[in-house]
Amino acid sequence: MQLIRLSSLVLLCTLTLACGDDPGLADSEAGTGKAGTGETDGTEEADSSDSSDNGTDGGAGLCDDDPADLVRPDGWGRDSHCKGATPDYDRLFDDTKVQRLDLTIDPLDYADMRSDLDDMAANNNWNLDPIYVPADVAYDGKTWWQVGVRYKGNSSLHSATNQGIDKLALRFKFDEYEADNPELVDQRFYGFKKMTFSNAYKDNSLIRDKLAGDIFRAAGVPVARSAFVRIYVDVGQGPTYWGLYTMIEDPSNKMLDTQFADASGNLYKPDGAGARLQSFDADSMIKKTNEELADYADVEELISVLNSGSGAQWRAELESVFDVDGFLTLLAVNQSIVNWDSYGWMTHNYYLYADPSDGLIKWIPWDLNESLLIQGGGGGPGPGGGGGGPGGGSDSVLLDEISAQWPMIRRLLDDEVYSAAYRDKLLDLQTGAFDLQTTTALAQTYHDLITPYVVGADGEQPGYTFLNSDAAFESSISGGNNAIADHIADRHADVSAAL
Repeated sequence: MQLIRLSSLVLLCTLTLACGDDPGLADSEAGTGKAGTGETDGTEEADSSDSSDNGTDGGAGLCDDDPADLVRPDGWGRDSHCKGATPDYDRLFDDTKVQRLDLTIDPLDYADMRSDLDDMAANNNWNLDPIYVPADVAYDGKTWWQVGVRYKGNSSLHSATNQGIDKLALRFKFDEYEADNPELVDQRFYGFKKMTFSNAYKDNSLIRDKLAGDIFRAAGVPVARSAFVRIYVDVGQGPTYWGLYTMIEDPSNKMLDTQFADASGNLYKPDGAGARLQSFDADSMIKKTNEELADYADVEELISVLNSGSGAQWRAELESVFDVDGFLTLLAVNQSIVNWDSYGWMTHNYYLYADPSDGLIKWIPWDLNESLLIQGGGGGPGPGGGGGGPGGGSDSVLLDEISAQWPMIRRLLDDEVYSAAYRDKLLDLQTGAFDLQTTTALAQTYHDLITPYVVGADGEQPGYTFLNSDAAFESSISGGNNAIADHIADRHADVSAAL
């Protein structure tokens, strides 16, 4: 059993200072980048946070369900730390800021974290989840204690480890260690229990995860919210800048509450052969809600209906269990922007939510860092399971090459009604959610926003970046390999030509 080493609450003052945005702060830390943003300093931020928490800063019975004798740590706030608090999307997912998180991990815990990663590499077993270790997390003048932190990823984790890059994707679970720390029971992060941090693997722009999510959302597709954050980590030698990450909400957490009328349904994260949806495989339908109930009837019915029949009767039966219109919108976005690391190429990277409010299963896209690019010349699995990437891209607009082993695409687009609807959605996106000028301008805005924290004196550091040079980032919007603005223009031309 892993030994849990409690961090001293004395670290609170240090952490509070570390998470401030004083431009001179990081200069005092050898080997780290600067933290300056021109925002208020740590003291002002703490005062602001305290006022939003109704003045609570620790003590007995702060949360609604607290026993009267439960004493919370100093710095605990009702809105910032309590279960049941309204998720503060405006604070955490502000598109106009690059925020900062500071982690403090005990050196021995960090050694365990790295040892576990070494074991995965030695055994070439990247399908297991890495271990959690406890960390204190500081943000905006406040601290969250004994947060479970672990690495995440599969091929990305493998590749980064082999390259010796320590900017690894992360997952936080804020109540992971509550059993050993009763004063921290039901700890939340401004309403959130879990959070994921994408490391921009294979993305010289560092904005694809967020930009693609914004495009899906603008089109009406349910998708996780995201924001840019700088992550600093102290494992005993002072804060080190681990790089610019994209913070993404976990779909199994507050996303269901905020984007669906009823959050009590089954959420699945398909992975493996059964994720093709040719036949039902319980092992491939990984439950993320209602895990204790071995009930897969909703997704079993969907797969059965999908793979049987055709024509009007089949469409009626499919539409009684599945949000077909929503999926066709999602597919039109997916192929307009080109998201090759998705269904049709890979047997993962999506969620299915059985929404009790209307009885329909909804499709949720996930892991969007390899969107908005063309993977040619063997850059990824090809359509229908072949080698190579989607090629030039234009031949994937209408997905004629997708084989029957991907029935959610093939069967729908072989139906004349759904095929016509798909074409209409592609056309609508051209002047809607994927409008050329609007999308290009948004890409440039995000690029300008994150530039100070990616390149230059305050930017990512060797060993904590996937960039080969500053130029790779600077040309990632226009002029470079797979530059986003150039790609958007090309895709508009490709879609127009296909239609």
